[in-house]
Amino acid sequence: MATEMDRFVSFEETHYDQYDYYNLLEYPCNAAGKGRSKREVEMNTNRHCPAGHERKIAEKYHNSEVKRRRTKSASS
Repeated sequence: MATEMDRFVSFEETHYDQYDYYNLLEYPCNAAGKGRSKREVEMNTNRHCPAGHERKIAEKYHNSEVKRRRTKSASS
């Protein structure tokens, strides 16, 4: 009696061609990629920044400078 895996392997060998294997490897079945390939998902993912929250700190600094200039010009 063949196991489930043996039956699946024999099904793949008989019915799949190179294009089916390409689609299995390249395009995932989940909805998280929204039609993007695995390569595109890896390229467009959030990467760890070892310096921390640089963008947030720079944005806060910029906003405080703008706010300080705005209140300075409104008070004069």
